[in-house]
Amino acid sequence: MKSRYLSLLLLCLTPFAFLSGQPSEDFSFRIDVSSMRESGFMKLLEEKFPQAKMLMDQAEQDEDFKEFTKLTGIKLEDMESFEVSATGVDKVMAAQAQGREPKMGSEVGFVVVAKTKSKVNFDAVMKLMMNSLEEEEGPEARKKVEGTRKSKGGTTYLTLPKELLDDPNIDSDMLVSMSSGDKGSVLAFGVPAQVMAYHEKGKLDPSFACLSVLAKDRQVTFAMNVPPSVWTQPGMDFDQQNPLMAGLANAVKGIREVGFSVSFREKTLGMEVCLNCVDAQSALGLWTVAQGGLGMAQLAASQEGQAPAILNRIKTQALEKNVLVKVEVLSSDLDEFARMAGLGEPEGDFEIEAPAPERASDSLVGSPAPSVKANLLDGTEFDLSKHKGKVVVLDFWATWCGPCVRALPELMEATSSFPKNKVAFIAVNQGEKPKQIKKFLKQKKWESLSVALDPRSVAGKSFKVEGIPQTVIIDKQGKVRHVHVGFSPNIGNRLKKEIQALLSE
Repeated sequence: MKSRYLSLLLLCLTPFAFLSGQPSEDFSFRIDVSSMRESGFMKLLEEKFPQAKMLMDQAEQDEDFKEFTKLTGIKLEDMESFEVSATGVDKVMAAQAQGREPKMGSEVGFVVVAKTKSKVNFDAVMKLMMNSLEEEEGPEARKKVEGTRKSKGGTTYLTLPKELLDDPNIDSDMLVSMSSGDKGSVLAFGVPAQVMAYHEKGKLDPSFACLSVLAKDRQVTFAMNVPPSVWTQPGMDFDQQNPLMAGLANAVKGIREVGFSVSFREKTLGMEVCLNCVDAQSALGLWTVAQGGLGMAQLAASQEGQAPAILNRIKTQALEKNVLVKVEVLSSDLDEFARMAGLGEPEGDFEIEAPAPERASDSLVGSPAPSVKANLLDGTEFDLSKHKGKVVVLDFWATWCGPCVRALPELMEATSSFPKNKVAFIAVNQGEKPKQIKKFLKQKKWESLSVALDPRSVAGKSFKVEGIPQTVIIDKQGKVRHVHVGFSPNIGNRLKKEIQALLSE
């Protein structure tokens, strides 16, 4: 079941559900959105880096999301908090050792809880989900899901059968719950037993020792158990002949929990990491290693004359079984980070593009383009090798990718200004079903776009796609000449110039 409105709902609820595959005893993540958004430091970040707010505004202006908001009342600005609690980290490790994905349900359990300050129109949410489900899976599927709807104590429950989730790694039904009151609305999603356990308690209550040590005013909290078996995994070997590495091995093998927090304050950003150990002796040994490593880093950076001020403000502390590392990020640190990264204040059109250094796809430039054979959305076949003599532009994209959707009209306009027998433009879709793509193109009135289907990202892997959109320009001899990752408002003009230069060769 991959319907567009259902996907939007699940996207709001589950971005961290599969993060580690790990209720409360294995993995926990929480973000208090409202207090973070209202903090002075967040306002400072938005002033210094307006592109972040631009991305949020862009998401809210998406036509599908606007319709979703209008019908349901769910707004990004009304989000109060978001939590994930999961179990099964040991099962995840065992599955990975066997070279497979863990089973969501029998091996890994999770619950995701989103709270909003606004009252959500749940009937509208249900209707959107069911209409979309019927459109893609048929009336019988809708009838089956609607038949699972139940209400108890002001909470509405809806079961999504595993066979409709269309994922071989999910072997359990999933449960959606929705409730609303004077203080807002709560939406939960996950394995049925854990969703019901959340409602019985009325909260997620992670029991990690490291959480008692982290800052009380935190808005972002992450904690995870570290089973002893993690240190016996392949790749975790230490050189026992090296005294320093042997000491490090003995220290880290005592770690049982990892915690991390971020506190958005009025003028600073507090960041803390807590490592909870099996005993105080292990914690002291780990702290000694951490303190020594920090001192060496500070000395080395100082000798090179490039020591960032923040490096000297990092503090470490041993507290019984815990090792705490913390630092306060200042406004001046943001400026320093920007200078070190070669970023200045954005001028003119802001460009959202992946950093050029060390991109895997850069190694393609100057080399013959990998072979690509793929079915087109209209049922015909695309074979890159048959387009020699033309300049070919491949754009790797997906309908859910905001920057991709912004880039496509400019790319289409730029390439359409050249004769079709000289320039070919193919939009290579990553992992989506033809029905969903056709519906999207119809909404955008882009039915003329040539779309190649890449359901398993075979072509994407060949072109070393790590982030989308990725635009590849191939010359008449079949060599890759340019690779652009990301979106910039002037990408169309840049593409035109590059094509013209290649045609004139």
